[in-house]
Amino acid sequence: MKTKFSSINLLTELKKIENAEFLAEFIDIHFPKNNLIYSPGYDKDFVFIVKKGRLRLYLAVEDKDFSLAILEPGDIYVTHTRAHVETLDDVILMVMPTSKLHSYMTTHPALSKTIISILGKLLKQSFSIIDSLVFKDIKQRLTDFFIYEATHNGMSGDEGVTVRLDLTSTQLAAIVGASRQTVSTIVSTMLKDGVLEKKDRNVYLIPNIDLFRNYAHT
Repeated sequence: MKTKFSSINLLTELKKIENAEFLAEFIDIHFPKNNLIYSPGYDKDFVFIVKKGRLRLYLAVEDKDFSLAILEPGDIYVTHTRAHVETLDDVILMVMPTSKLHSYMTTHPALSKTIISILGKLLKQSFSIIDSLVFKDIKQRLTDFFIYEATHNGMSGDEGVTVRLDLTSTQLAAIVGASRQTVSTIVSTMLKDGVLEKKDRNVYLIPNIDLFRNYAHT
């Protein structure tokens, strides 16, 4: 399961000389970790870019929630959708009215193309999440999550690939759409079967990535 929905860092684009004036229009807002900061019905129409920290973007249906993405520095999103946004870390957001962003995009096609590309990847990610929830069981979704983290954020060594999650067990469960107890049980089984090793708090080693990839089908 993919978490981050884009490899494009909008902060890098905004730091270009031609965007300096526009960058100065944003207002920095700080939020503490583990807080719901935006939800459906929020009455202000803002766009925000993550400057520091991580946030979870998710949909809530009755007593369940479904993660869409982890927003990281350089990602962009808006405050007026059906999704909830909660902080995973202490975060800093760069915020401005959506109307002001629209006006700037009409006269700066290069930046407009970048933003549209990022939002397009979010739409693709949403369909990917739906497909995963419908056609994959929890074991497969958890395996996919570890593989994604190993591929994009892991550290390869002689013993295998080390993955640092920086997530609580509750947050991890929410990302893969399962209960905390179910995720804990599957992880414990992975450790027992030797396809995963725990090195420290939230730090895991995958000795053989190919063996681990096929584990969900056993």
